[in-house]
Amino acid sequence: MNGAMKHLILMRHASAGPAAGDRERPLSAAGQSEAQRMGRALAAFSASGFRPERALVSPARRAQETLAGVRSGLHSLAAAQTDEALYLGSPGQLLARLQQLPDETAQLLLVGHNPGLSELAQLLVGRAEAGGLAPAACAALRIESMSWRDLAPGCAELVELLRPGHAQARRE
Repeated sequence: MNGAMKHLILMRHASAGPAAGDRERPLSAAGQSEAQRMGRALAAFSASGFRPERALVSPARRAQETLAGVRSGLHSLAAAQTDEALYLGSPGQLLARLQQLPDETAQLLLVGHNPGLSELAQLLVGRAEAGGLAPAACAALRIESMSWRDLAPGCAELVELLRPGHAQARRE
């Protein structure tokens, strides 16, 4: 992998069921299936060079369960960190969190929520076509930079949009 490049996978949590509080909403049966399918899709997609070594995950139960469902497909994932800033974070809050990442981290999976996640994808790619992440969908972004601090609007290329309902990813 080129040292001047970062890979970022933005993943919306899978479909959730009801609960008394928003943070405690578990994945529905459909959501569990979506997460497992996306784990297989991410494993296959690793051939494209996207192999996140670290994950940042919202503390919401549905996000935590999504990561658990995809983790079997992420053989490269060495560490996962729950991050309060990701719970319903705005695009600006999410961008600020990403800019704090250590530069040794070359590839990251971020599991969070809409609308902030879709809006962050649109912001980083610089066009609306990147957005609108369905439950369990992933936007795989390539960033030509050595430092996360340099993340800015329009800095990323949308490489793939992976969706659990589609056998093939859409190549941009």
